[in-house]
Amino acid sequence: MKKILQSILPLIIAFVLAGYSSVGIAQTTDEDVQNTLNQMRQSRQEFKNAKAQEASEAAGVGKAKGEAQRLVAQEKRETAQQRMEEKRKEVLLKLFDIQIKHLERTKARVQKMPNITDELKAQLATEIDIVIQKLNDEKVKVQAATGQEEIKNLAKEIRDFFKSYKDIVKNIVDAIHNSRANNAAATAEERLAAVKAKVQELKAQGKDTSDIDTEIEEAETDIDDAQEAIGRKAFKEGNEDLKGAYQKFRNIAQEAKGL
Repeated sequence: MKKILQSILPLIIAFVLAGYSSVGIAQTTDEDVQNTLNQMRQSRQEFKNAKAQEASEAAGVGKAKGEAQRLVAQEKRETAQQRMEEKRKEVLLKLFDIQIKHLERTKARVQKMPNITDELKAQLATEIDIVIQKLNDEKVKVQAATGQEEIKNLAKEIRDFFKSYKDIVKNIVDAIHNSRANNAAATAEERLAAVKAKVQELKAQGKDTSDIDTEIEEAETDIDDAQEAIGRKAFKEGNEDLKGAYQKFRNIAQEAKGL
């Protein structure tokens, strides 16, 4: 799931008022998304070409001699400028299409994920739907936009939206990690309780379990540390703590065999 969501993050593009920064977009095995991605790359190249042509025609206006030449040169520039804005708009629309397709795939995969609750699946589906609706709303604005300044201003608005969109994606990833990590910590606690019960049986048989008791205390500390790390969203750290606890469970099992 993390890989799927990370594939979305490279699409968080910083638009500037005059155009776009260079975009790195992760590959995907989804044919539909890949086709849309290829179309956007083509549109982006056509936008760059149109922008270069507009700059060339603008230079031609300055070099024109006489009123008649200036009028012809200005007309050529306006035509090139119109094509440039059409291509700018086309790139924006293709970007929305890619984002929406990624989110729809993500939503479908979340519903199939094991180890997270139905409640969390419903919560994440709702959050993803909200983002998809916002993307569709912004897409409608772009479709209706006319003129260079309006499209540029929309590009800035979209840039600001993508800043918050990045946070939404991170929150979805964190929610999944948090659910899985809490489940793992709860399982470790159940395992610890079972180990303690077995050790009590050994003690009842008169066995010396002092070394095992030390391992149990250390396992408890590992689990407590894991829960604290999960609370801080330090999921990797929490996972390492749980690994430590399970290693101690294995040590206890070995030591118990020798009693």
